[in-house]
Amino acid sequence: MKNVLFAATALVVAAGLSQAAPTTYNDAENDLFDNGFSNLDIKSVKVDNDASNVYISVETRGYQNWTKYMIYMNASTASDFTGTNAWGRPVNLTTQISHYVGSWVDQPNTNQQNWAWDGFNWNMDGGTTDNDQSQTGINIVTFTISRSFLGLLSTGDVLLFDVATSGGGGGDPGIDHLSRNTVATNGWGEPSQSGTFLAYTLHDIPAPGALALVGMGGLLAARRRR
Repeated sequence: MKNVLFAATALVVAAGLSQAAPTTYNDAENDLFDNGFSNLDIKSVKVDNDASNVYISVETRGYQNWTKYMIYMNASTASDFTGTNAWGRPVNLTTQISHYVGSWVDQPNTNQQNWAWDGFNWNMDGGTTDNDQSQTGINIVTFTISRSFLGLLSTGDVLLFDVATSGGGGGDPGIDHLSRNTVATNGWGEPSQSGTFLAYTLHDIPAPGALALVGMGGLLAARRRR
């Protein structure tokens, strides 16, 4: 049976149908102006995609439901970019962005806002607030973002991004930025500074039917060799 499974797996890889694992981006811990805010201290971010969505999972050192999350994105297929963000938070970005997600977890619904820049204004996706954010583990919050919203429809499209945590005040900066391993701001009243944005490249998604056919081919080949 082990040889049968190996043969099927080998054929999947040979056919170029293997699915990539999520990409993990680690951040330094205890790099805040006040390390008592463990819920704002980003440990790592995992990014993955399927045929429909991009998934961004943010793990922090601690957890509090008043944490606010800000995701700054530069989609390689976009045509309009800005140095601002839809929430108007005092954040200085090293890369201009085309899309922005702002989210909070202290409400049961309407807690993820997806925004796109049209060259003049920020526009919320569909004119409503999306409910695609979920807490998927201890200290982990996952965001589901439509690929069609981002305009990233092809394998090889690149998403440049940064993730920041913040508080509930409209003037609160990014307290921790994934893009840097040092203090991003010296206090609540001071703008934060991002580092160099991270890059994620969208990978292939094998169709279930293709995987099934390849798997069957592997089983038949292994049986013929018995």
